[in-house]
Amino acid sequence: MPSPVTQTLLFSLALFGASTLAQAADTSSDESAPDWQAINLAVTDTQVLPAYAAFAASTADLVPPAEQLCAAPAADSLAAMQEAFHPAMDAWQSIQHIHFGPVTYFNWNFRIQYWPDERSSGARQLDALLASEDLDALQLANFARQSVGVQGFPALERLLFEDSALQQVQASPYRCALISAIAANLADMAMGVQQRWRDEFRATVADEEGQDYYESARDAGVDFYKALVETLRKNQEQKLVPVLGANPAELRLRRAESWRAERSLRNLRLNLQALNALYQGSNPALADALPEADRHQVAEAFAVLLDSSKDLPDGMAGFADTAAGHAQLQSVVEHMAVLYEALEAGLKNTDLYLGFNSLDGD
Repeated sequence: MPSPVTQTLLFSLALFGASTLAQAADTSSDESAPDWQAINLAVTDTQVLPAYAAFAASTADLVPPAEQLCAAPAADSLAAMQEAFHPAMDAWQSIQHIHFGPVTYFNWNFRIQYWPDERSSGARQLDALLASEDLDALQLANFARQSVGVQGFPALERLLFEDSALQQVQASPYRCALISAIAANLADMAMGVQQRWRDEFRATVADEEGQDYYESARDAGVDFYKALVETLRKNQEQKLVPVLGANPAELRLRRAESWRAERSLRNLRLNLQALNALYQGSNPALADALPEADRHQVAEAFAVLLDSSKDLPDGMAGFADTAAGHAQLQSVVEHMAVLYEALEAGLKNTDLYLGFNSLDGD
């Protein structure tokens, strides 16, 4: 039997070995954990900041043609304003998925695009403002306090693309003044979001120790993942399913986003491309937070979805109401569901918890 001294020595060595193994395991765990500070910075610098810069530039480009339209309302000046609308909307659709951070300040997100508007409250508020012909309400500081339904893209789209747009602009100087006010308002909001991401929120999402907004950089990474997963489901459940119905006879085109401008599917293509870039377009990327097998599964699902949607036309009319077009869009819906399930499965193999998703009701 070992002496008491020997027993004490053996016990001490056993404790030391266990401690060393635990430390090694902790070190290994730390080394394999995602570097959220690096991921957040890479996503911000390669995806978010350039997209918001493009949004600010394209909305600023709305202002001159709006002023020219009001100075000389004619077919060519309206066409120039309509042409300027599309790059601005393209830019918004390419960053629409980032629904946290500065875009939520001052209700900017809802003021930029209040959609879906299931009760048509925005249309009623726009009609009321047009009937009032209140010029003071169109001053930038005052306009920012108007209903969200009159301030952003849906209102601007209606004023520019409804069938009688030219005749109504020519008949009503106030209508054109409202177009100009919306353009200036969009440019002001886009500049505000860009500046706050660049000058403030970039540091917030990259702070390893966390600040008042986040407890840690990991929590900011969760917000990026929520932007990815929740927007994917939103695009499926709000932009396609309610519009398509079970067959072409049940198609409800006017429930589609941007139906007047005939760009509902153009929006969707841009959304999906932006989500793919968010997931795997930076180095390091959000994808690096998933186990390798899940990472590849999601990448494959993205590839199939993007391939199924790449040749879609800009608008739904004349496509979604055909048997072949409707079937293709139903296929896109199915591929979106597969991608969503792959993301959910992958996230279950991590310690990330995205929380409540109102679209799922769980």
